[in-house]
Amino acid sequence: MSEDLLDFWVRLITPIFPENAWIVSSDFKDNHIILIDWKIRNDPRRPGKRSRKIQVTIKEDAIDDYLNKNKPEREIYSSAIKRLIGKWYNHFNPDNDSLTNRSVPTEKWLISREVLNIWMSGGYDFSRA
Repeated sequence: MSEDLLDFWVRLITPIFPENAWIVSSDFKDNHIILIDWKIRNDPRRPGKRSRKIQVTIKEDAIDDYLNKNKPEREIYSSAIKRLIGKWYNHFNPDNDSLTNRSVPTEKWLISREVLNIWMSGGYDFSRA
Protein backbone atom coordinates (compact mmCIF):
# COMPACT_ATOMS: atom_id res chain seq x y z
CA MET A 1 0.00 0.00 0.00
CA SER A 2 2.83 2.37 0.83
CA GLU A 3 4.23 2.39 -2.72
CA ASP A 4 0.76 2.87 -4.21
CA LEU A 5 0.12 5.74 -1.81
CA LEU A 6 3.42 7.39 -2.67
CA ASP A 7 2.53 7.15 -6.38
CA PHE A 8 -0.84 8.69 -5.53
CA TRP A 9 0.81 11.66 -3.77
CA VAL A 10 3.06 12.22 -6.80
CA ARG A 11 0.09 12.12 -9.21
CA LEU A 12 -1.83 14.45 -6.89
CA ILE A 13 0.80 17.18 -6.78
CA THR A 14 2.35 16.88 -10.27
CA PRO A 15 -0.11 19.38 -11.87
CA ILE A 16 1.05 22.07 -9.42
CA PHE A 17 4.53 22.20 -10.92
CA PRO A 18 5.82 23.16 -14.38
CA GLU A 19 5.30 20.59 -17.14
CA ASN A 20 9.04 19.95 -17.38
CA ALA A 21 9.41 19.22 -13.65
CA TRP A 22 11.60 16.30 -12.70
CA ILE A 23 9.94 14.43 -9.84
CA VAL A 24 11.52 11.55 -7.94
CA SER A 25 9.92 9.81 -4.99
CA SER A 26 11.04 7.32 -2.38
CA ASP A 27 10.35 5.98 1.08
CA PHE A 28 12.76 6.81 3.89
CA LYS A 29 12.26 5.74 7.49
CA ASP A 30 8.48 5.32 7.02
CA ASN A 31 8.19 8.80 5.49
CA HIS A 32 7.43 9.59 1.86
CA ILE A 33 9.99 11.85 0.17
CA ILE A 34 9.28 13.66 -3.11
CA LEU A 35 12.06 15.65 -4.79
CA ILE A 36 11.16 18.20 -7.47
CA ASP A 37 13.08 20.55 -9.72
CA TRP A 38 12.97 21.79 -13.32
CA LYS A 39 14.90 23.78 -15.91
CA ILE A 40 14.13 27.45 -15.39
CA ARG A 41 15.65 28.84 -18.59
CA ASN A 42 16.20 32.34 -17.17
CA ASP A 43 19.94 32.62 -17.85
CA PRO A 44 21.05 32.55 -21.51
CA ARG A 45 24.62 31.75 -20.37
CA ARG A 46 23.32 28.67 -18.56
CA PRO A 47 20.56 27.08 -20.68
CA GLY A 48 20.50 23.98 -18.46
CA LYS A 49 20.08 25.95 -15.23
CA ARG A 50 17.74 24.19 -12.86
CA SER A 51 15.42 25.54 -10.22
CA ARG A 52 16.10 25.26 -6.53
CA LYS A 53 15.11 21.79 -5.43
CA ILE A 54 11.99 21.15 -3.40
CA GLN A 55 11.89 18.24 -0.97
CA VAL A 56 8.38 17.37 0.16
CA THR A 57 8.43 15.04 3.17
CA ILE A 58 5.15 13.42 4.14
CA LYS A 59 5.70 12.19 7.66
CA GLU A 60 4.60 8.80 8.92
CA ASP A 61 1.97 10.32 11.24
CA ALA A 62 0.28 12.10 8.30
CA ILE A 63 0.38 8.89 6.26
CA ASP A 64 -1.18 6.94 9.15
CA ASP A 65 -3.90 9.58 9.55
CA TYR A 66 -4.71 9.31 5.85
CA LEU A 67 -4.85 5.49 5.95
CA ASN A 68 -7.16 5.56 8.99
CA LYS A 69 -9.76 7.69 7.22
CA ASN A 70 -12.73 6.56 5.16
CA LYS A 71 -12.97 7.45 1.45
CA PRO A 72 -14.74 10.85 1.82
CA GLU A 73 -12.34 11.89 4.60
CA ARG A 74 -9.36 10.81 2.46
CA GLU A 75 -10.59 13.05 -0.36
CA ILE A 76 -10.71 16.02 2.02
CA TYR A 77 -7.27 15.16 3.38
CA SER A 78 -5.80 14.78 -0.13
CA SER A 79 -7.33 18.07 -1.19
CA ALA A 80 -5.82 19.78 1.86
CA ILE A 81 -2.37 18.40 1.03
CA LYS A 82 -2.64 19.54 -2.58
CA ARG A 83 -3.81 23.03 -1.56
CA LEU A 84 -1.02 23.34 1.02
CA ILE A 85 1.68 22.36 -1.48
CA GLY A 86 0.12 24.71 -4.04
CA LYS A 87 0.25 27.55 -1.53
CA TRP A 88 3.89 26.81 -0.71
CA TYR A 89 4.65 26.70 -4.44
CA ASN A 90 3.01 30.10 -4.93
CA HIS A 91 5.45 31.50 -2.33
CA PHE A 92 8.45 29.64 -3.80
CA ASN A 93 11.23 31.41 -5.70
CA PRO A 94 12.76 28.80 -8.03
CA ASP A 95 15.79 30.88 -9.00
CA ASN A 96 19.19 30.15 -7.56
CA ASP A 97 22.64 31.68 -7.85
CA SER A 98 24.51 28.38 -7.68
CA LEU A 99 27.36 27.95 -10.07
CA THR A 100 27.18 24.91 -12.33
CA ASN A 101 29.76 23.05 -10.24
CA ARG A 102 27.93 23.58 -6.95
CA SER A 103 24.87 21.85 -5.61
CA VAL A 104 21.56 23.64 -5.94
CA PRO A 105 19.88 24.63 -2.64
CA THR A 106 16.96 22.52 -1.45
CA GLU A 107 13.81 23.93 0.09
CA LYS A 108 12.18 21.48 2.51
CA TRP A 109 8.42 21.27 2.87
CA LEU A 110 7.22 19.09 5.74
CA ILE A 111 3.75 17.59 5.85
CA SER A 112 3.02 16.15 9.27
CA ARG A 113 -0.12 15.58 11.30
CA GLU A 114 0.53 18.83 13.16
CA VAL A 115 1.11 20.91 10.01
CA LEU A 116 -2.04 19.52 8.38
CA ASN A 117 -4.15 20.15 11.46
CA ILE A 118 -2.94 23.75 11.61
CA TRP A 119 -3.47 24.19 7.84
CA MET A 120 -6.96 22.65 7.89
CA SER A 121 -7.96 24.86 10.83
CA GLY A 122 -6.87 27.97 8.90
CA GLY A 123 -4.02 28.86 11.21
CA TYR A 124 -0.98 28.25 8.98
CA ASP A 125 1.39 31.22 8.84
CA PHE A 126 3.12 31.37 5.43
CA SER A 127 5.47 34.11 6.56
CA ARG A 128 7.28 31.39 8.54
CA ALA A 129 7.35 28.85 5.70
